[in-house]
Amino acid sequence: MFLDQIVTQTLKDLEQRKNECSLSEMMLHAVAQPLPRDLLEALHTRRVVDTLNTPANTAIGGTVTSNQPQVHLIAEVKRASPSKGLLAPHFDPVALARIYAMHGATAISVLTEPHFFLGSLRHLRAIKEVVSIPVLRKDFIVDEYQIYEARAWGADAILLICAILNDEQLKHLLHVAHDQRMRCLVEVHSVEEAQRAVATGAQIIGVNSRDLVTFHMNPYLMRELRYIIPEDRVIVAESGIHSAADARRLARYGVHAMLVGESLVKSHDIQGQMHSLLEGANQSVQVKICGLRTHLHMNAAIEAGADMLGLMFYEPSHRYIEPAQVKMLLENTRFSASPGDEQVAPDLVGVFVNKEADFINEVVEQVGLHFVQLHGNEPPGFCQSIKRPVIKALQLVDRNDQGIVKAYQEAAWRILLDTPSSGWGGTGTTHNWEIAHNLAQDTPILLAGGLTPENVTEAISCVHPWGVDVSSGVETNKAKDVAKIHAFIKNVRMNTAKH
Repeated sequence: MFLDQIVTQTLKDLEQRKNECSLSEMMLHAVAQPLPRDLLEALHTRRVVDTLNTPANTAIGGTVTSNQPQVHLIAEVKRASPSKGLLAPHFDPVALARIYAMHGATAISVLTEPHFFLGSLRHLRAIKEVVSIPVLRKDFIVDEYQIYEARAWGADAILLICAILNDEQLKHLLHVAHDQRMRCLVEVHSVEEAQRAVATGAQIIGVNSRDLVTFHMNPYLMRELRYIIPEDRVIVAESGIHSAADARRLARYGVHAMLVGESLVKSHDIQGQMHSLLEGANQSVQVKICGLRTHLHMNAAIEAGADMLGLMFYEPSHRYIEPAQVKMLLENTRFSASPGDEQVAPDLVGVFVNKEADFINEVVEQVGLHFVQLHGNEPPGFCQSIKRPVIKALQLVDRNDQGIVKAYQEAAWRILLDTPSSGWGGTGTTHNWEIAHNLAQDTPILLAGGLTPENVTEAISCVHPWGVDVSSGVETNKAKDVAKIHAFIKNVRMNTAKH
């Protein structure tokens, strides 16, 4: 196994370095360094994101300053990997780091493991001297000597991997690093490791979607782990981040940063790739296609690039589907594919109206829902009794109703703004975009109500929502229309690409 081989070699190299420079000598070298740059502070700092400045937007209120959460980029200097071999034949670590720092990276990760990743501590020092952002030493750290060594060579932060450390080792290494005023990115690969990291007080937790034993990818791991990690921790997504769609998916789970190496070092346009990832994470609009009931329309939404698929569990609706039918519906879609497939399946959202919490939670488990959308009169406290993150639909009549949103912000994962009506959704009537625009400046919202392929571009330009939700707008005669589904999502993506 790669991991065992790497750790064995690391321990062997470590003994040699200790013979060349003792621990006490290395500690003196570490103390002599200037204070480290604060990685945690850097990841908490709000990125400057250009918002959409179109004639329609200006008409509502001018240029918007977004206060919504932003995703940072930790760009990695990486020459090779055990699974992929040589990634960058013409490797210039300093030039690469300069490009990263100039084009939006919040921090730089430097591989220093020499045998399997072809890294070097010399790369670390050379990079630290030419950039002003935090530099992280990424290696297989198993001994406090390596922490002092990292500090001596200029590292501001280090990586600690739960898979190769027991609880006692992890706590000790965190303590040593903090004594040096260094931050730690604590990497996890499972529920058990995430719980361990949280218990040790790790402030920056990296979820690595690549299994370090098999090197296989699990693109759904972040979705599984995100909501067992407390809100006060900084979460970093690691591995398998190659496209704007990957970045958009991770942003959906509320990550604070993404650590990217391979797709940057292999790119012929590093600046363009960085821009694509940051735009995908911070400016792409999430798309939910709701009310799906057939294989044809489910597959159409997936192929078109929908982020979330809505299943209606409200019986009066003509879009209602029985929970028992969902398994059959999913069997011949991307949901029956293996996790290793290139295209990652969207998230499933169940829509309920004034149902009991026990019923909702039972359907969640039966169907395998990832999110729950509450579309009735459910109070804020009810949201917290649901076993999945909640999208709470609200109908705001005027600006005075915006106070209602505050009551739900802590209890719900996202707020959906729907057009006020006497019924529950699916009216086909356009929402008041001015109210939505004002709210979207401070709150990540899903915009619903009367959206169509023809008006969704204008809606996004006016409101700048976190996501859009459509059902009747992609139907013909109350049945989903494949062409309209494709056109709707295409127009959402084109709107983002223009900006």
